[in-house]
Amino acid sequence: MNEKPKTEQTLKKMPELLAPAGDFQAFLGAINAGADAVYLAGNMFGARAYAKNFSEEEILEALTYAHINHKKIYLTVNTLTKEDELSRLYGFLKPFYLAGLDGVIVQDFGVFSYIRNVFPELPIHVSTQMSITSYLGAKYMQSLGATRIVPARELSLAEIKEINALGVETECFIHGSMCYCYSGQCLFSSFLGNRSGNRGRCAGPCRQPYSLEGNKKEEYLLSLKDLCTLEILPKLIDAGISSFKIEGRMKSAAYAAGVSEIYRKYIDLYCKTGNINAYKADPKDLEKLKYLYLRTDLQDGYYEKSKSISMVSIKSPSYNKTDDALCAVLNDKYCRNKVPVSVPVTASFVTGKEAELRIDTFNGSSLIINGDTVQKAQKAPLSEEDLVKRLKKSSNGYFSFDVTEMNLSDDAFLPVGAINALRRNAEEQLTSLYQKEFVMGSGTITNAVMGSGTLSTACNGFRLFVTNLQQFETLADIVRGDDEICIPISFFSDSNLKNTENILKNHPDIRFFAVLPSVIRSANLVKHQNEISRILQFENVKGFYVSQPDSLALIKEMTEKSGKTFEIRGDMAFYIANRNSLTLFSNELNSFTVSPELSRAEIPDLAGDNAELMIYGRIPLMQTANCVLNTTGNCRKEEGFTFISDRMKARFPIYTHCSEKICYNTIYNSVPLSLHKHMPEILKYKCGGLQIRFTNESPKELQDVYHIFDEGRSGILPGNVPYDFTNGHYLKGVL
Repeated sequence: MNEKPKTEQTLKKMPELLAPAGDFQAFLGAINAGADAVYLAGNMFGARAYAKNFSEEEILEALTYAHINHKKIYLTVNTLTKEDELSRLYGFLKPFYLAGLDGVIVQDFGVFSYIRNVFPELPIHVSTQMSITSYLGAKYMQSLGATRIVPARELSLAEIKEINALGVETECFIHGSMCYCYSGQCLFSSFLGNRSGNRGRCAGPCRQPYSLEGNKKEEYLLSLKDLCTLEILPKLIDAGISSFKIEGRMKSAAYAAGVSEIYRKYIDLYCKTGNINAYKADPKDLEKLKYLYLRTDLQDGYYEKSKSISMVSIKSPSYNKTDDALCAVLNDKYCRNKVPVSVPVTASFVTGKEAELRIDTFNGSSLIINGDTVQKAQKAPLSEEDLVKRLKKSSNGYFSFDVTEMNLSDDAFLPVGAINALRRNAEEQLTSLYQKEFVMGSGTITNAVMGSGTLSTACNGFRLFVTNLQQFETLADIVRGDDEICIPISFFSDSNLKNTENILKNHPDIRFFAVLPSVIRSANLVKHQNEISRILQFENVKGFYVSQPDSLALIKEMTEKSGKTFEIRGDMAFYIANRNSLTLFSNELNSFTVSPELSRAEIPDLAGDNAELMIYGRIPLMQTANCVLNTTGNCRKEEGFTFISDRMKARFPIYTHCSEKICYNTIYNSVPLSLHKHMPEILKYKCGGLQIRFTNESPKELQDVYHIFDEGRSGILPGNVPYDFTNGHYLKGVL
């Protein structure tokens, strides 16, 4: 029997266990229960605005405790940041940077650029909110300085392995609540509840009931069950994921502790044995997870599937009741107090000499702490037992001194206060030594220029986006002047190519732009590459719109190979909320789309020749991997629109992208944004282009809208318009 040596059975790479903390008790619970790292937020820039979050003093205290315990802290700076907010970032981050913060989790491109320049030693982790959905986007952000990628939760293990192959760290969710939408591409809460998920204030409209068109029954079509990967954990470890992330900064300290404790147990179990056949999750542990904070039921996410009805909590979005007794046990065990690190010391209490503690420190040096002179006992001398007991106490919760050698005179005496002062002095000096060990850089600003990116080479005019070929053909016959038509790259697929080619050839004087999908996945890459290759052959297709780093990387790669010059423009989902974002893309983007979450008071901060502003169209509220038709058993395997309705009878169009190998849905707002009343003010912004986006409008409706805005730019405003509409965030902005 050739049994493998024990050393060969323990070669599994141990992933980091990363836990959430919404307050200091949750932080203690996670660390004490076995988490390797904790992610948390301060009082600004965090994507959970309604969590308790941490004061500056608490974060600094947490950093000290974590580092003494050889653990790490990552700060979430993962909200879209407006122009007037960026100035606060330096003062907010500097004390944590100097204290040795282990990393920041970032969504906003401007924040990414700022931190890279101002705090160069601080590791930057790309948030899942940046919506990285393939190795292309991961590689691009890595080239800009990202040290870790938190990819979209919708990726498969195969796709995550492709990112791992780049040599960049990956951080993937293993437990907790699941968003229905690709993170960072959700505007549902923003436009329905005026609370932006991109700014940490999601109101959770996906947890509300909806009915599918033709079905009066209300169901929770957009509410996913909670993620639990305990049973497939070995596969995730074998995939080479760097960090296993638990969701839940809004959840209790007991949740942070309990989930960390259970996953710690199973990560250690598999990594130490390496035997997947012997791995089995205890049903009792799965049951515990269900009663720590759970939305109806558990499911194991997208790692081994692209979508499934089994992932959706169709009947109810409500949470199961937590086990109060279990939570009480976890709170008492992990969340109440710091657990001091035991430190070996040599103690000397010799009559006539100063009391002394000697500590061999982590960096190889010796720390010698002297106290008061030891007196000759008049009555009861010091006992070794009493000294050991007093030195073992912890004043600040960081250290507990374990006396390994004692030099004690038989007649030695020292007052209790002096012994305690000696111990506290030793604790303070050792704490200071740890704090100095983790200090980073100087925090000095290093050429942190708030830039403005390259100017667009296109003329001013309307940028007219279409969804189907009928709209494309209609617009091509009526556009005038500098107006451009923007078409999906799917128009260049085999089934659409002939019609598209005819329209392009019949209108050689119109400038056309190709729009990449909001989601780029590896399985669809060959299809997209073929479509782009065909596009490159048309002289009147002048450029591309990109929605995320993945599509930007793809277009850069293919256009550079072609040797031709094309414009690359940031689409709506390529969120730009501050001009500093453009410093990242000064050599890549010719123009950008102003975030639809900005108000009339905020738009001027970004307006200019390289800015585009949406003035009409249904806002895409969600891009989703799961499909409402599949969930309800109505999959038709064809492109097109369906509708869902909410309790207020608002109808939301959903486009089913079924031609992709990994299909997805786009959920649009029930009514279009229409800023026709504000055209005089909008024209004063002098933007590089004004966007009009058509979704499910008929040719007649399309012509009406074009006519209304065409007259609007000439100073003629309509009394009424033949459609319901919203002003979006134009008047008041968003929280």
